[in-house]
Amino acid sequence: MSPDRFHVTMTFQKDGPAVAGTWESGPVATGKFQKFVGSHGSLDGIELILWSEVDRERERLRTWTKERGLEIHRES
Repeated sequence: MSPDRFHVTMTFQKDGPAVAGTWESGPVATGKFQKFVGSHGSLDGIELILWSEVDRERERLRTWTKERGLEIHRES
């Protein structure tokens, strides 16, 4: 089943406030994720996550942290 929508979340500290966006296009959401990695990825404590959503269930696709770099959980 293909995703209904895609989300990008960005937190600046563990369990802290988040900035989030939602898109219906996987390529657009992936582009936003990559843009945020470029502009914010070197900050201490940052975590960026690209999610897919099917029937209100989210699945991590990619995660970025300064400490671990890019982790691919599943291809979008």
